[in-house]
Amino acid sequence: MKELNDNNEVKNFLEDIKFDEFSINKKMDNINSRLKKYIEKNILPEYNLNDKGHDLKHIEYVLKRAFELSKGYDINDDMLYTCVCFHDVACHVNREKHEILSANKAKNDKFLNEYFSSEKMNVITEAIEDHRASLEYIPRNIYGKILSTADRKVEVKEYLKASISFEINNKPNILKSECIENSYEFAIKKFGKNGYAISKTYIEDFRYKNFLENMWYLIENKNLYTKLANIIYEQVIDTICNT
Repeated sequence: MKELNDNNEVKNFLEDIKFDEFSINKKMDNINSRLKKYIEKNILPEYNLNDKGHDLKHIEYVLKRAFELSKGYDINDDMLYTCVCFHDVACHVNREKHEILSANKAKNDKFLNEYFSSEKMNVITEAIEDHRASLEYIPRNIYGKILSTADRKVEVKEYLKASISFEINNKPNILKSECIENSYEFAIKKFGKNGYAISKTYIEDFRYKNFLENMWYLIENKNLYTKLANIIYEQVIDTICNT
């Protein structure tokens, strides 16, 4: 019976979250077609150089989260779309400084500077600079607050995918057991009861609250965490081998 319960718990943690796709598609339809085509052609392909935790699937995920969180706010959809699409583009260059490098890429982009006013460009670059969970101050504008909150993981499997991919990408010869242990230790550091990211949301976000409760439960139940991490590890390895 315990094994059956564990298997049900694993299944629950691996399920995809459901978004209001109709509302999100309406938001996407509002994006200027010229801006969208430019970013899709010239910016998004660079995400193929990033680790699996910061690839195009991550951008799609953050975009859905950002549009969901922006409800009730007076937001320029073109600006929010641009913030999301640029925010992690330089991860493959330097992970530790990627928010600055990504903001600079946007700031120096000729197309963006012709499309947006200088005031809007300042807002966009500030938002990109301010999106990291390790930020020591509150994001300077509403776009930064939405982007930073949207960038937080709200699915256990997405955190596991990102942390395991990071370990493998930076230590190609790392053992599976060490990789999973590092993922677990970082979960404690980031999402534990005293973790640095537990209060790093700036927009009301019920999904993140639920995610933190799930992470606290898994941190207390390391065997279940390890079982989940083993499944995600194999998925990450399969993806790498088939790339």
